[in-house]
Amino acid sequence: MNSKRFTTIPLLAAVLAASTSALAQDRAKVRTTAPEPAMQSRAYPIPGRTEPYEFTAIFTRATGIVKERLFDIGDTVKTGDVLAIIDVPEIDRAVDSAKAAVDQALARYNNARTLADRARTLLESRAISREEAEQRIANATEYDAAVRLAEAQLASFQEQQKFATVRAPFDGIISGRNFNRGDRVRGDAATSEGWLYRLVRLDQLRFVIAAPPDLAMQVKDGVIAQITFNELPGRTLEAKVYRRSDVFDQASGTMRVELLLPNPDLSIPSGLTGNATFTLAPTPDRYLVPTNTLVMNRGAGSLRAVVDGKVQTIGVSVGRSLGARVEVVSSALNRDLRLIVNPNAMLRDGDAVEIITNTEAAAQGR
Repeated sequence: MNSKRFTTIPLLAAVLAASTSALAQDRAKVRTTAPEPAMQSRAYPIPGRTEPYEFTAIFTRATGIVKERLFDIGDTVKTGDVLAIIDVPEIDRAVDSAKAAVDQALARYNNARTLADRARTLLESRAISREEAEQRIANATEYDAAVRLAEAQLASFQEQQKFATVRAPFDGIISGRNFNRGDRVRGDAATSEGWLYRLVRLDQLRFVIAAPPDLAMQVKDGVIAQITFNELPGRTLEAKVYRRSDVFDQASGTMRVELLLPNPDLSIPSGLTGNATFTLAPTPDRYLVPTNTLVMNRGAGSLRAVVDGKVQTIGVSVGRSLGARVEVVSSALNRDLRLIVNPNAMLRDGDAVEIITNTEAAAQGR
């Protein structure tokens, strides 16, 4: 019995060693690196584009022939300026007819009111019957209502007549014109092609950027950025963040952020591409990692780390790309963490892996 027992022990040890060797061979071999803390204040440049502070397409609600065109592309206009006049003879005649209807209704009312007042006096002396007096008073009330109806119809036609005068809704510059004098325009145009003018306000501009999560989470209303344009060498302008969408676009993973850029001399056109540079304070959860450790999926970034010999996925907010390295933000990162370089798409959380050195990876052609 004893000899058999001692014979079995070496056999079990050999089997265990063989199993361990087989498991080690089954483990994926990965090369790793460590994240580097980015603790310094830094300049964060990001491209953007200017847009008008206000812009609109101006339509007319009148149908007729353009009688006058008073402004053209590039002209500066003030609020309330007459831009164009539409000839609408049908509305003009309707206004004249409505005025005559008001005069007629007023004459009838005045006559009925006189008869009603006289009826009240005659009723006191019993010169007329109560029924006749009440009829005259009812007639006066009816004609009073007819006057109000005629005045309402006149007001309606006069409002339609005002539509024939196209005015500027705000101070700005005419950026587009879609008609000529003598053209027929329709006030009931249902399509966007029926506009007459495009008007933009350029004394202030929106400088719009698509901010990635790490920038969007740090820039709040009032934060100032330095704006530069290649077309304006030597000029550095200040713009202030004044509006954020507070929604990340699912496709791009960025947030729309608007800065207010003063442009009193109108020297900066709308649609000009430039750069906004923010000075961001250091944050403890910001790291620099090699670009080939970052995995992007539908705009969301993540890293694969080796923790206790197994794969663990760490979600990160992605910042600037610095060529070979990229900024990421996550409270789960630390300088001792081992990040997998060029992670295999087949790796899943919990998979056992074996870390190899750069020398071993080079020998294996990795």
